[in-house]
Amino acid sequence: MDIKEKIKKIDLFSSLSAKQFEQLAEISEIVKFPEGEKLFRVGEEAQNIYIMMEGKVSIQVSLSSRPEMVSIVILSKFGQLIGWSGLMGPSYYTADAICVEDSQFLKIKGKELFEILVADKEAGFDVLKGIVSIVSERLRNIQRVVLKTM
Repeated sequence: MDIKEKIKKIDLFSSLSAKQFEQLAEISEIVKFPEGEKLFRVGEEAQNIYIMMEGKVSIQVSLSSRPEMVSIVILSKFGQLIGWSGLMGPSYYTADAICVEDSQFLKIKGKELFEILVADKEAGFDVLKGIVSIVSERLRNIQRVVLKTM
């Protein structure tokens, strides 16, 4: 299955046109990471977003009340967004993303994706609305984790 066919199966991009799928495929690549490797680290410049294809990733943050990193969410479902900070440059990742098992991702250049979304306001709005929903859910997860550690 080619990269365009994989992209078409990702719910987040379901509102994109055939031309936009082509454009998205041009700025994307499939990347693999072994268990234990970091997809990205807190503080690194966020240039890409990632979509889970297979595997499992722990998103971890550092809390001042604990010496160790704390997992705020485990992502393991096809199509889940990872590293949304990469969409709105210049920005930096706000967490570590650590592969809990061998994993495969769709790596997308964030700035270029944003330009594709801005070019078609309706489709772009649908995708960005989906991303806002994901960010909101992740922030609620962080809040629950922080409250548990207090």
